[in-house]
Amino acid sequence: MAKILFFNLPAYGHMNPTLPLVAELVHRGEHVIYYSSEAFRPAIEQAGATFRGVDAFFNERTYVDENLVRFGYTLIRATQDIIPAILSDVTADKPDYILYDSLCVWGKCIAQILRVPAIASVTTLARPHSLLHSEVLASLPAAMPEATRSLFEGRRELTKFLAITKQLHETYHIPRPQLADVYNNLAELNIVYSTKQLQIYPNSFDERFKFVGPSIGIRSETPPFPFDELGDEPVIYISLGTVFNDKGDFYRLCLEAFADLNSRVVMSVGNKIDMSHLGAIPRNFIVEPFVPQLQLLQCAALFITHGGMNSVSEGLWAGVPLLMIPQAADQHFIAQHVQRLGAGKMLRNTKVNAQHLRQVAEEIMAEPTFQQASANIGASFRQAGGPALAVDEIEVFKRRHGM
Repeated sequence: MAKILFFNLPAYGHMNPTLPLVAELVHRGEHVIYYSSEAFRPAIEQAGATFRGVDAFFNERTYVDENLVRFGYTLIRATQDIIPAILSDVTADKPDYILYDSLCVWGKCIAQILRVPAIASVTTLARPHSLLHSEVLASLPAAMPEATRSLFEGRRELTKFLAITKQLHETYHIPRPQLADVYNNLAELNIVYSTKQLQIYPNSFDERFKFVGPSIGIRSETPPFPFDELGDEPVIYISLGTVFNDKGDFYRLCLEAFADLNSRVVMSVGNKIDMSHLGAIPRNFIVEPFVPQLQLLQCAALFITHGGMNSVSEGLWAGVPLLMIPQAADQHFIAQHVQRLGAGKMLRNTKVNAQHLRQVAEEIMAEPTFQQASANIGASFRQAGGPALAVDEIEVFKRRHGM
């Protein structure tokens, strides 16, 4: 039995894909100690891991910032705080190897401090180079203004970032983290919960990257839902995920757009808004804070989503065409790529109005090629190998390190 430390962000899109992997590791006899937020304790323990909390270092949106430099500073500041707080515990654990989310700078740094092998868990777009690598930006001209603006607006945070990385380097005698790398903390082995088909650079990956497909499975809880009220009409499912869902104006726009449409519309709005502020709910709508997304997607004719990798993967897994309205982070890149693959369309958040939203939704539902493209990608997901393949690759990794 090997002992594993797993470090992750307190975010559903980063947590959920790892849970079936953890369950498979435990099934094969590994001892997994998982560091995350208290909110995820039930799911982590259900998967068979030992939970350890790091809530003190995060607030609700600690890990969310549309500015790349400020986001990088947030990650490195968390690293500065977390390492000294848990270093004695993780040292005493004597792990055989470490798994960390590709955004968890602290996970990579702890592996370097302890000098143990490490594996990256990649729940977002995999990138063979840094997000800010010149080759990446050159191939994505639209990203240049955003990168330039991020550097200018985040110049104060950049100075703080450099000071912290210098301190980490001098205190722990590890390589100094670079801003261009903190969004993409690669390791000797990188487990990617997707397929090459869904990557922007499918031919750029070497043997360090193992594409195992989306990890669909364990959920800590499934909220109740009145499935008997869906009827026989086409179902439109609307969700902006669990981080970017404080968008009352967008939800009201959806109510206006689809109020008299011959469809059943299910809208998940999260718990950050007062539902009474949405106004009158049309008769063809079901509006809930949370819904059982995986089950609901099995009934849906269209998924209107923010374009996060987890939501996109679950929609494609179910063969549902997507209407993507990116909010931040890498969602723009994901949405553009899914659109190129023919499995949906993307609308820019700043240019959405009720009439256009309805028009595009009707176009997608009326054209069967969108659903077929989504179904084809979903089929490739199911054939990718999943958690079993991921653990097979980890076993190869262990043998390479004499475990």
